[in-house]
Amino acid sequence: METVEEWSSRPPHIRPLPAFGGHLALDFANTVDDPEGPARYDHIADLTGYLGWALRAGLLDEPAARTLRYHGEHHPEQTTDALAQAAALRDALNATFGAVVDHEPPDAGWHRLRPFVLDALETADLAVGTTGDPSGGPLHWGADDLGAPMRPVAHAALQLLHAPELRRVKRCAGCPWLFLDASRNGSRRWCSMTDCGTHAKIQRYVTKRAASRGRPRTG
Repeated sequence: METVEEWSSRPPHIRPLPAFGGHLALDFANTVDDPEGPARYDHIADLTGYLGWALRAGLLDEPAARTLRYHGEHHPEQTTDALAQAAALRDALNATFGAVVDHEPPDAGWHRLRPFVLDALETADLAVGTTGDPSGGPLHWGADDLGAPMRPVAHAALQLLHAPELRRVKRCAGCPWLFLDASRNGSRRWCSMTDCGTHAKIQRYVTKRAASRGRPRTG
């Protein structure tokens, strides 16, 4: 049996992708780590990374992931198309929810997101009485093609767009990642205090020390 870690194709110097979004659609939107920094890495840029993310997110089980990987390895043109579609979905999510965060009309992002939502709805089966659906609803999808992981993500995005929690979607103050602020008073600023939060504290400390050194001594 393969471990979850063996489903990652990242180089040894790249960290495992953290999930700070607090929502399936936002976690998928955040699958490029350090997007504007020197350690930028796309965790779903290849077949193993893409399926590995879906496995860790609970959208596939290992038998389904192995079947899709085998299929993708033997149909490279379908793999190329699926990865391009995954990147397009991610861009649409960032555009849509980024506009929400910036208090702008999300129309442009929605027009890019809508085809993925329509595909999700057209291919969904009804799962009345089931629990544990990562997309948060009574729909479920088969895992019979490489687009399978994108459907619950797109559906989760649709749900979030008309949920009261939409007002809690924020962008990290230190990077472009999106997250759902579940704090009681809505004061969360960072994707993670151990990542951007710590970096910001260090920067403030360095700036403060530099400023104090530049002040003339008195007395």
